[in-house]
Amino acid sequence: MKRLITLIISFSLFVILAIPTTAQQFEYPANQDKSFISADEFYQQLKKDEYKEFEDATYSVRRKISYKEVPDELMTFEKKTGRYFGQPKQALSPFIHPERQVYFFASFVQTKNEEYWKHTIIDAETKRQLESGNSYHSYKSPYE
Repeated sequence: MKRLITLIISFSLFVILAIPTTAQQFEYPANQDKSFISADEFYQQLKKDEYKEFEDATYSVRRKISYKEVPDELMTFEKKTGRYFGQPKQALSPFIHPERQVYFFASFVQTKNEEYWKHTIIDAETKRQLESGNSYHSYKSPYE
């Protein structure tokens, strides 16, 4: 009898723990089956106070991707612009489904003495900015 109770409890725990993550509630659920305009078209419609590529950018990226691809896109952008220093990939937000479609925009400009980086992630469906970041580096000599 004890063995049967143990078996039932073990099976119940297995079933509870095996509930797929698709049952999880997200603030931004999956929308991979919906169709949205291209990243270039979306960028042209953006208000310039929301995001604007650097004028005379050395390198810029415009992509429509699934949210789960953001860390790889960001790492690729950083590698191509010399800003990657082996840091771990950016963690995904638990409120955004990995299959949510987003627009990833990033821009980099380099001058003789300075470098500027920026990126933004905008939800394709709601058109809300989800994440963003920027960075600056100066080559000016402190002894001048």
